[in-house]
Amino acid sequence: MKKKKKEKHGTIIKASKRSGSPIQESIRKKKKMEEEMGYKTVDRPSVSPDTDNEQLSGTTPDESPIIVTGVESFTFHKILGEGSYGKVMLATHQACQKQVAVKMVKKRLLVKDSRDEVLIERQVLEMTRKSPFISRAFATFQSQEHVFYAMEYLSGGDLTGFMTTNAPLPIPATRFFAAELICGLQFLHTSGIIHRDIKPDNILLDNNGHLKIADFGLAVMNIFGNAKTSGWAGTLAYMAPEILLEKPYNKAVDWFSAGVVIYEMATGRYPFVEDEIDENIKKALINDDPAFPKELDPHVKAVIEGLLDKSPESRQKFVDNIREHPFFMEINWTEIEGGKAPPPFHLPPPPVMTSDTMKDVNFSKAIKPRMAKKNQKLFCGFTFADDGWKVVKKK
Repeated sequence: MKKKKKEKHGTIIKASKRSGSPIQESIRKKKKMEEEMGYKTVDRPSVSPDTDNEQLSGTTPDESPIIVTGVESFTFHKILGEGSYGKVMLATHQACQKQVAVKMVKKRLLVKDSRDEVLIERQVLEMTRKSPFISRAFATFQSQEHVFYAMEYLSGGDLTGFMTTNAPLPIPATRFFAAELICGLQFLHTSGIIHRDIKPDNILLDNNGHLKIADFGLAVMNIFGNAKTSGWAGTLAYMAPEILLEKPYNKAVDWFSAGVVIYEMATGRYPFVEDEIDENIKKALINDDPAFPKELDPHVKAVIEGLLDKSPESRQKFVDNIREHPFFMEINWTEIEGGKAPPPFHLPPPPVMTSDTMKDVNFSKAIKPRMAKKNQKLFCGFTFADDGWKVVKKK
């Protein structure tokens, strides 16, 4: 059911190009600020296609840097997940002995499928690093063949795993997750970002049970106001009708996906026809209304109906006032937004740091023929370290 379709590039608004992108703008502003303050800058965007790894650092004027020079800075323990573009591995940063999740993505596939958008996920992670509802990137770096994201390790796993064990969720848990998802999506949309692949696999849980939106490989940026984009992107079972009908669309597509996710949380089922044939799923998403269990709470049903409205305009109008909906009457939105609302359930304690190590780890192994220099240059500016990287230092 959850089969991924190959993305087609948007024809109305595409993801921002490297020149004038948020990365380059932030680099220029930071460099100017640092020069005015009188200390040396780190020229992060420079990259040589002939060098395996460019050095990056979380340097601040009064802190010693945590240096990440590449995969040799980490000890890798096990694979957490694997896909067609790469894999995610549990690793320990050797300098601070902190567990992180290192996401590795193949450059050649990015260049082949999304040539103009190879930096999108990197840009989004830098722009959203202050939100408590977005998975946090500590640093990014690259080798000849791969790009790497050193992310916070979220030991609660993904929402798919949580629901497999616990769905249908009690109403308080459904309400809590829905509220955090709403805050996360509203943060993204206010920043002009459409995720385009909201689904349980891309919603992670930290060790306390708070929700984190992850995987921005299909995201599109700079969609503000009435602007729209287009193109087939996402996972079929969670795609909004306007995408399937190949119409221009905006942030309302994320809310349709969220409606499917909330339905699954509340019922333990999928809202439309479950079929192995993609065309039947597509027709159901475009034409069918969801079937609701008779015992379902009427308020959560009303929220789901509003989010699964076939009209993107009506869907967005509903979302504009969603925080005032009776289903969320018990929610303290200030606490939720600050990440301080206690989850209404307990997760098992995070696993102890493993002493196991992966053997034969060689992510920098050259593949012949080497990538063309013009393609390597597409990744100029990819490497960065978050200024908050120092907080992962061992106490």
